[in-house]
Amino acid sequence: MAGRGSTGAEERAVVGTVESDSNGAGFIVLPDADRVAAAANELRASPGARVLTHASGRPWIVGHWPQGEVRVVAAGRTRLAVAGFCPVTTAELTEAATRLTDVASIDCLASLSRGSAHLMASVAGQVRLQGTASGVRAFFHARVAGATVAADRPEALAAVTGADIDEDLVALRLLSFGVPHPLRERPLWQGVHQVPPDHALLLGSDGKPSTVRWWTPPTAALSRTQGVSAVRQALSDAVHSRVGAANDVVSTDLSGGMDSGTLAHLAAGQARHLITVRTPQLDTAGDDALWAARITARLPHTQHLTLDYEQAPTMFAGMDSGKDMVVPAEPPYWTRAGARFADTSARVAALGSRLHLCGHGGDELFHLPAATLHSMVRARPWTGIRHLSSRRALAHWPWGATVSGLTDSRTFHGWLEHCSAELRKPPPSIFTPDLGWTMPMRMPPWATPQAEHAVRNLLLQTAQSQPQPLQEGRGAHRVLDSLRNAGAMVRYASWVMAAHGAQLAAPYLDDQVITAALAVRPHERATPRQYKPLLAEAMRGLVPDDILGRSTKGDYTTDAFDGLRRHKATLLHLFDGSELSRMGLIEDTAVQNMLRTVHTTGQSLLALEPTLACELWLRSLSRPRKHPATTAGER
Repeated sequence: MAGRGSTGAEERAVVGTVESDSNGAGFIVLPDADRVAAAANELRASPGARVLTHASGRPWIVGHWPQGEVRVVAAGRTRLAVAGFCPVTTAELTEAATRLTDVASIDCLASLSRGSAHLMASVAGQVRLQGTASGVRAFFHARVAGATVAADRPEALAAVTGADIDEDLVALRLLSFGVPHPLRERPLWQGVHQVPPDHALLLGSDGKPSTVRWWTPPTAALSRTQGVSAVRQALSDAVHSRVGAANDVVSTDLSGGMDSGTLAHLAAGQARHLITVRTPQLDTAGDDALWAARITARLPHTQHLTLDYEQAPTMFAGMDSGKDMVVPAEPPYWTRAGARFADTSARVAALGSRLHLCGHGGDELFHLPAATLHSMVRARPWTGIRHLSSRRALAHWPWGATVSGLTDSRTFHGWLEHCSAELRKPPPSIFTPDLGWTMPMRMPPWATPQAEHAVRNLLLQTAQSQPQPLQEGRGAHRVLDSLRNAGAMVRYASWVMAAHGAQLAAPYLDDQVITAALAVRPHERATPRQYKPLLAEAMRGLVPDDILGRSTKGDYTTDAFDGLRRHKATLLHLFDGSELSRMGLIEDTAVQNMLRTVHTTGQSLLALEPTLACELWLRSLSRPRKHPATTAGER
């Protein structure tokens, strides 16, 4: 959360544009144009809404946010605002504002991209908005009264425009292994669009939008030795600056893994009072508890909250009420663990924590996807072959499937077209190497032909537009895609935690950390025989060596099966006249049959969770949600 300080522009309570909610900051951003003034006056807000104005006096940012969450400074006709955590002082922000001659000059202010915040500028009638490279902070936009307005949440724009749900995109969200780029960045409301995380949105006084790229991944040219100091500095700063700014009780996840263990040690030396939280785990064969105990023993001045399994909600709990699990923005991530996450949020908030650190993004940065081998054997054949041999032996990949995956030469858009024909195939074996541009795309067995047809059409239409991958080469593309997926998950989870009064932070997903890690050559960032070597070397001396040398990872499949058994009746009831079946997208009976089946692996749960997320989200929506100021032609 941004530090407190006086604002340099007017902030006052008015009748505004965003409905109040309990999930922290929420705002709409308006262009500096008369044409949206009438619409702005018609958009009503609850008492306590805030308005920040352009230099012209027209409304600029309207919404609800906690004190200190949004900081704004003024210099002449320039207004500069940050929402979230940006470790620069108000004086530094003011100095930055004085240097802005136009919205393009923001690119020169590298300090503003530190932390994790929405960055907003109004300069001489022009508006520029950008989030973070991972999408933890994102912007969305839609047309209102013939002009484009933006918001930090898609449902705010849907409420303003009266947008209907795009049922084809709901069908897309049923895919068993998740939705890849560029389809994932498509909100589920008609006429609402997401700004790509690496682009900024520009709003002119004429109400027309455009985008400009503000972030480009670095060239991966550094050796591990050359890059390790930058990673060390960036991650340490990401944790220390947050904990120092909080100046209060701070909490952090502590699974026992390298990612969370690193954050706990970095935070321990800075926090006035640190709380570590270990969520319950049923699997007695796992060693997470052993490693977590080793970490807590080394942090004696830290409060450690360790729950017994029966003290917290089990997997799939809370589905009957959906309390604290779903926000209207999109189908929720972490559905089966939603009640458990909400319980953790409530517990740390009750203990006084207003900042909670999580380790999400560590896997995506420091453990490379198998598809990296597809690129590596072409760019560095001998290195690629060595990595391939080790990875194949560890994962028991058959030679035939391995060679087939490596020799596949489809372009990115060709791959999407290929996937459109694979939707009804059985999921690949766990021994099949995943070397494609995306994870396999499979519709769940209970999806209707209507849903399959909608998804196939979306994939073919996207392929025909010939979209570019996020970076050249399958490995680099998959890393960036996974970072955006992690960003979307953290964005959702932060809304849930904010409802309990605490801010969720994912330091591994800060722009500075991502840039530092991606500058290191992939084959030195990670190797098959050593777990996260770049992170281990970067944290040497700050985190105990045995923690940095851990090579195992916890598994929660047993917990999932136990939760499925306990809450089977509730789940069966959800799919007895479901919203998805009313849309014609699933067959309820087929879902119920799966729930009654005895499962031997966790793969079937991968297909269930997206379906469950969509169903819970649809049930959470209040409809109709029309606004009289918007006509059908403006959606």
